Amino acid sequence: MLFQQLSDEERARYISVNQQMVGFARDHAVPIMIAPPLSVGGEVNGATGCLLRLRSGVYVVTAAHVLGGYERRTENGEKVNWQVGKLPPYDPLPRVAWRDDRKDIVLLSVREDEVREIGPCRIATPSQWPPDTVEEGQIVLVAGYPGALREVDSDVIGAGPFSALFRVTTVGEDYCTCQIEHKDLVSFNGTPPPPPGTDMGGISGGPAFLLGSVPQLIGVITDLGYMQFADLELLRIATLKSVDIR
Repeated sequence: MLFQQLSDEERARYISVNQQMVGFARDHAVPIMIAPPLSVGGEVNGATGCLLRLRSGVYVVTAAHVLGGYERRTENGEKVNWQVGKLPPYDPLPRVAWRDDRKDIVLLSVREDEVREIGPCRIATPSQWPPDTVEEGQIVLVAGYPGALREVDSDVIGAGPFSALFRVTTVGEDYCTCQIEHKDLVSFNGTPPPPPGTDMGGISGGPAFLLGSVPQLIGVITDLGYMQFADLELLRIATLKSVDIR
C-alpha cells in the first residue's frame, strides 16, 4: 500500500490535508431524525441531508427513500416527528419542491429564518447549476450521521458525524458508485476505520462533493452494500445533474 511506504512526515502531511477535505463534507452534513416524541418512545430512524441554496431559495436535500420512510410511518397511524438538525419538528410533505423516487432524490424548501435554527452547518451555494457530470476516477467527499454513533438522552436525540473520501469506480445515467476496499482504507482521525459490514444506517441522504479547487455538491448517498466474499463495499450516490430546479 502506497501510504505505508511514505515517511512519517509525509504521512502526517497526507493525513492533515485529507482531514481538511473530509471536514468540508462533514461541515455540510445535517442529521435528520424520524422518531416519536421522546415522551412517547419508540423506533428512531436516522438519516442525513444538507442545505442547498439556489436562486429560488434554500432546500434540504436528501434521499427520497428517507422521506418515504416518514410517509409510511405516518400512513400507518404513528405519531412521528420529522426533525432536521435543531429545527423544531415540522411536516415535510408540503415542503416538497422536487422529488424523484426512482432517482432517490428529494428537495424540501426551508425558510431563511429556519435555516438559522437548523444549527451550525455550511450551505452549499454552487456557482453553477446543475452540477457537472461525474467521471470514473474522480474523488468524492462524503459525510453522514450513522445510527451507530447516535446519542439519545431524556431531552434530545443527537448524532455523531462520519466523513470520508473515495474514488468513483462506476458511473451511470443518474448515479455513481465507489468501490471501498477495506485493506486500502486510511483513518484520518487516529481511530481505526469501521470493520467490514459495519451497520452504517443513517448516512442515507448524506452529501457527496466532487473534489476540486472548490468542492462541488454532486449527489446524495443512497445505499452502502457489503460484499462479504470480496471484503469490499459499494457506496451508491444519486447524482443531482437532472434536478430540474434553480
